[in-house]
Amino acid sequence: MRALSNNSGFQLTRDLLLEGQEVSLRVQGQSMLPFFQSGQKVHLRPLREGDLKRGHVVLGETDNGHFVIHRIVRVEKDRIILFGDGNTIGMEHIARDHVYGIVDCGRVHLFFARLWLWLKPLRKYPLWFLRRICRK
Repeated sequence: MRALSNNSGFQLTRDLLLEGQEVSLRVQGQSMLPFFQSGQKVHLRPLREGDLKRGHVVLGETDNGHFVIHRIVRVEKDRIILFGDGNTIGMEHIARDHVYGIVDCGRVHLFFARLWLWLKPLRKYPLWFLRRICRK
């Protein structure tokens, strides 16, 4: 295991996923609370047909070259709309061909994630509490 800068690490991850390899990495920050805490390891695999669905967590690259691991909130013809579980504002609009991998999440995770998406207008209250007990 080696530590890389965020951008270098994500570029390497992107390249490995595009080669068909699976990658494990540790997430940083609180943008995916309550499902992923800073320092938690996630397992990414290359995309398969049918992976781009509402509720799934993917690695994508924005138009300005910023990498994010966030949840899909909407799938459009040529764009994917992502939103961090720990965010209350700010969605990323990413071209479909700039989504490189998917985080393996179980059925229970996806069930609770759909509830969390539905609770979007109210999530600022539990997030206020979670951010205080799950420090970076």
